[in-house]
Amino acid sequence: MKHDYQERKQNRITRALELARKKEQESDQLYDHANKMASVIPMGQPILVGHHSEKRDRRYRSRIHNTFGKAFKSAEQAEYYREKAQIIESNDAISSDDPEAISKLEDKLAHLSAHHAFMKAANKCVRKHDMAAFLQLDGASEELWKELHDENGNPVGFPHYRLPYAKAEMKRIETRIALLKRYDGQENEETEKGGVRILRNVVANRVQIFFPSKPDEETRTRLKKAGFRWCRRESAWQRQLSSWAEWQAKDFLPAG
Repeated sequence: MKHDYQERKQNRITRALELARKKEQESDQLYDHANKMASVIPMGQPILVGHHSEKRDRRYRSRIHNTFGKAFKSAEQAEYYREKAQIIESNDAISSDDPEAISKLEDKLAHLSAHHAFMKAANKCVRKHDMAAFLQLDGASEELWKELHDENGNPVGFPHYRLPYAKAEMKRIETRIALLKRYDGQENEETEKGGVRILRNVVANRVQIFFPSKPDEETRTRLKKAGFRWCRRESAWQRQLSSWAEWQAKDFLPAG
């Protein structure tokens, strides 16, 4: 099985664009159909209240209205899928599936660490009213010095919550790096019992469950509640690799 992060990302973009194209085409067809329906009603023709045609006319106009509504809804869905494709393409979040995830996270950690140290040093300079020392810091400027003071020139510094928040974010990234390194270089591991196979797929960064046949509805509900999703490409129920995911997967092995 091939597990290429960039290929999967491009497939998601292609799929979103294809859905956008279909919805746009659907919207055009519905809009044209609604226009044709409306064209048979003479311009300015009112509903003839009390006439035998009143109910039929109201139903017909309602169908026109509903068809236009469907056209506009499809157009909105097309725009949604176009935006989704753009978001996927421009997303700079670091996925654990990315083969360069560790190096990217380490770069991000280094940046956060440097910024955290800068905020601490800057606040110290601000408290001491030492602009000269502040301007010696990498990234400092006279404009930023002004921003770290209120309109009366009183020292404010970076908000008190920024430092602990940055520290917590650094800790979170360190934990992610440690977890990724734990699995990096490991081999796939497989467990099978009663025809059900569990694969720790470190290449795909997934825990995968293979059933000999389609699970019953109750089992499928349990799988979804446990965070597993059906992947047609792999013919497996899977979720992102973690110790907890591996532990949960074992619940689906037959008893005995």
